[in-house]
Amino acid sequence: MNDFDDDFDDARYDAEQEAAAEVHYDKIGKEWVRDNAAMLAKDFYADNYDEAVSEFTSDRLQSYYLAQPGLAGPALKALEYSQSLMPQFHQGALVFAVTATELTVKNVLLKPIISGLVHNEDLASFIADLTTHHTGMDRFQKLLTKILAQYGGFQLRTFKRTGSIKTLWEEMDQIQKARNGVIHKGDIVAADIAVLSVLVAQTLLNEIFPKILAKLGLHSHDPITICGLTHPTSS
Repeated sequence: MNDFDDDFDDARYDAEQEAAAEVHYDKIGKEWVRDNAAMLAKDFYADNYDEAVSEFTSDRLQSYYLAQPGLAGPALKALEYSQSLMPQFHQGALVFAVTATELTVKNVLLKPIISGLVHNEDLASFIADLTTHHTGMDRFQKLLTKILAQYGGFQLRTFKRTGSIKTLWEEMDQIQKARNGVIHKGDIVAADIAVLSVLVAQTLLNEIFPKILAKLGLHSHDPITICGLTHPTSS
């Protein structure tokens, strides 16, 4: 074996070791965030809550949406599939409508905000997952509603659909519990719960999200592809 081969083997070994180290530290980092999620929420979002909100800018939301123009696509597909199951398979429709709702809250609303605060895409995604799947994360939801109100012009906690006596937030909780009963306990739910789940997802994607985009000077093209360009109006 010549010196070139020795150098090549050394370089390959170093690259493999570096790659293994990156995987290891990435795993360790995510495990630490998972194990210390409550502390992270307290330290970053409670103790520094006012500072986090004051330092956040609408430019951060706008930049994220422009960099991820299709981020609402998976939620839209889940909603459309849910609608295709109605009315014959309303329990399946419920499951996919709630999936659409959760994808919208996590990926379309919450993740862009967290990304603008922690400046790390992977960490933002991981925290967003924790927020939507674990209890005791009300601080994140508080931050979400505060920033959406200030920079998106939308009051998530108090908003009600037309004709509804409950807030959208309360309806989201209602349909999530119904979905959990279906998939974890085999519950049979009434068709009107499935109808509600579709209406909630539609409201988030087709009414609330476009309003937030408009507040940021953005808009979308079918199928919910975010755009920041100014288009000439037709005469």
